Amino acid sequence: MKKITPMLAALTLLTAGHALAAAQVTVHDLPGKNTLQINDAQNLSQLLTHPELRSWWPGTVIAERGATAVAQQQQKQLLADLRAWQADSGESLAATIGSVIHQLGALQVTGRQFTSLDPDDVRLRPQDNRTLQGSYDLYTLVQPTQVLVLGALSNPGKARWQPGREVRDYLEGHDRLSGAERSYATVIAPSGSTQQVPVAYWNHRHIEVEPGSIIWLGFTSWSLPWGQSDLNERMLSVLTHRIPD
Repeated sequence: MKKITPMLAALTLLTAGHALAAAQVTVHDLPGKNTLQINDAQNLSQLLTHPELRSWWPGTVIAERGATAVAQQQQKQLLADLRAWQADSGESLAATIGSVIHQLGALQVTGRQFTSLDPDDVRLRPQDNRTLQGSYDLYTLVQPTQVLVLGALSNPGKARWQPGREVRDYLEGHDRLSGAERSYATVIAPSGSTQQVPVAYWNHRHIEVEPGSIIWLGFTSWSLPWGQSDLNERMLSVLTHRIPD
């Protein structure tokens, strides 16, 4: 899969080398109610091998606090720009934009750091054992059994994950709304990496997805407002910074 370049890359504080001081890491349990505080981890290896830490590693998210503030501001600005576009659109397109605003506005985002959190990878590949400095949030989860089907389509929401089921199968029963892309969908893996998947009759490819993935249907380039051709990319950035649930 091709991973998009995170918009928060400039703020990444996970760097190789030795830590000058231990980081403060707040570990959030799946329901978001129980937390564990770890204050003695100097690098990812020390954090991920903590005896009280359990998670489904492919979808686990670590976030730097300063980057979280930026991610939340980017989400806020995106929603404002979508509302301005909605106000200047015809009825059918405005309804589609309104649905997307509702979906993206309901997400909780964080300053995700795009790095491997698999304890074996971190142990065996020294370059992946990043130094931790500052304050972080770690979001753990159990292995999901669903995928999210979202975007400019009808009935967005959760679908049961099934082995062997491809992207186009998950899109069945979801009508494309006004302004929706019809030839490609984007799959966002639990790791945050993305892949553009051909789904039209003329370019269809059989692509299966991992449990916990998001299947996102964006807008066609011709439907986007003048001067904001990056809206699809910005929507994907918000989705890749989503806190798993």
